[in-house]
Amino acid sequence: MPPKHTYSGVYTALATPLSNGRPDFQRLQKHIRVLAQDGVDGLLVNGTTGEGQSFDQTERADLVAAAREAAPELKIMAGTGCASLTDTIHATQKAFAVGADCVLIVPPFFFRSVTTSGLAEYFRRVFAEAVPEGRKALLYHIPQVSGVPVTIELLDRLRDSVGPRLGGVKDSSGDVDNLVTLCKRYPEMDIFSGFDDLLLDDLQAGGAGCITAESNILAPLAKKLERVFFDGLDAQPYKQMLTEAQVFLPYASYPSAIKGLLAARYHDDGWLEVRPPLEPLSHADQAKLVNSLLAMDLMPGVE
Repeated sequence: MPPKHTYSGVYTALATPLSNGRPDFQRLQKHIRVLAQDGVDGLLVNGTTGEGQSFDQTERADLVAAAREAAPELKIMAGTGCASLTDTIHATQKAFAVGADCVLIVPPFFFRSVTTSGLAEYFRRVFAEAVPEGRKALLYHIPQVSGVPVTIELLDRLRDSVGPRLGGVKDSSGDVDNLVTLCKRYPEMDIFSGFDDLLLDDLQAGGAGCITAESNILAPLAKKLERVFFDGLDAQPYKQMLTEAQVFLPYASYPSAIKGLLAARYHDDGWLEVRPPLEPLSHADQAKLVNSLLAMDLMPGVE
């Protein structure tokens, strides 16, 4: 049986469609309904894949509200971290107000030589002003992007100061040893892998599941791995398939790569649009990605 977690399963780090530079809510909600049919347990809105740092406060809140409207049955997690403390507080308050179940907060990412004490105070203020009792915020460990890691020392301090409102961690470092350490050290928290190929490692260590870009396309495969694991069967073949399917990893821009795949899935080149400074995936690179997944019979909507 799965361990008890507040939030668990396969969550999609939702890509955000654009039209003339603005969020396209019609495309977004169509995609969300497809993901619900794919079997996902929840959605992360305004994460890295969703270009969350490229949107202003109003756009972020509107995207969360649109996701909530499209999928009342799914858990909605909202990315609310900003470089500014006050912006993070306001984004977190607004996300809860418009329907988020929980939030995911990346550390402040401009000043990189900050101390654990400084980060602890930053998060303490966010929890005090924006995360009510009974609600949870997870921290986002993606040091290769943010430049500021979520360390054991920081988590220990926050666990002592804010209690169960500290809900867990999304570990997108790609470091399996770090992921397993988090799962073992904080069994009361929801520890998610940020990559599908580490989902099995997360589950074996007692973790909550995964929150991934890949599940915009590969959610049924991730859910199959999860079911096989909890049935006590060998899930290693599915881990291998998910590892091989991560063909977009060599590309610098996750959002552009995922959108290239979604453009093919929906036969809709409007999905290729990203907000600068990101650049759209070229048609040549899109074809390489699609053909790689087609060769593994893992490209829905394309023959």
